[in-house]
Amino acid sequence: MYTQQRQTKVFFEKNAKNWQKKADIKKNKKLNTIQERNFYVVDKIKLLKINSLIDIGCGTGDLSFDASKIINESVGIDFSKNMINLAKKKFKRKNLKFYNDNFFNFDPGQKFDCLSANGFIEYLSLKDIKRFINHSKNIVKKNKYIIFGTRNRLFNLFSLNKFTQNEIKKSSFKKFYEESIALAHLKFDNFRNLKKNKFEEVLFKQPKTGINVDRRHQFSPLQLIDLLMKYNWKPLDIYPINYHPVVPIKYNDKESRIFSNFIYSSKDKNKMPYIPFSSSFMILAKNE
Repeated sequence: MYTQQRQTKVFFEKNAKNWQKKADIKKNKKLNTIQERNFYVVDKIKLLKINSLIDIGCGTGDLSFDASKIINESVGIDFSKNMINLAKKKFKRKNLKFYNDNFFNFDPGQKFDCLSANGFIEYLSLKDIKRFINHSKNIVKKNKYIIFGTRNRLFNLFSLNKFTQNEIKKSSFKKFYEESIALAHLKFDNFRNLKKNKFEEVLFKQPKTGINVDRRHQFSPLQLIDLLMKYNWKPLDIYPINYHPVVPIKYNDKESRIFSNFIYSSKDKNKMPYIPFSSSFMILAKNE
């Protein structure tokens, strides 16, 4: 286990109960990032008529439980023992199972209609992210789906904080800005075919974000689209999570959450233009 993984495990073992509170929709008047990601997966489960789900990095099990109410089989795995213990204690259904294990060592003994992984890849090395994308093909049925979330590197350009100052110094700034403009004007099929920024680690030291892990990766939509296509996944959709319409330095999290909830609940089907101003995004792809 390398430093990034070790720090991640320590953090989530200590914060399991707090994470459970954040994930509980009944205890939060406004949607937060955890809930927005979970709801996106549930919406896709319904739309794509998915019958079985394996959730990687399931945390305290809220997504796995919600899925189990509408599908035949739901499995959640997490390497945090405390997370899994809380999940098993709170959620019980015949078609729901939880496992305390490492994704790369876990053998489910079957294939699923969908694999989800919310807030997972940001804690892996670039090498392991590629392993994750490749290994997932062995767990997902042919012509079925993967859904996962990531922190959004494009948001650095618009957050107007230390992240922005760091990005301006990078030669990739112009390409990321052009990608942001493209999100506002192109349909997904056209956007998917644009020239991609290199899949790479952000090398500058990142400002603290509330999770005590030194290295949490950020990627743009095109970076992950390119990676997925290299492993014969067909990207189908991208979706903004935690939308920030104003400069964060002026509005605190509580106030900005009002706008994020409005965007999430709006009936606007094309939400790609909101992605550059969202701190995270989801991506959906099919196993070809």
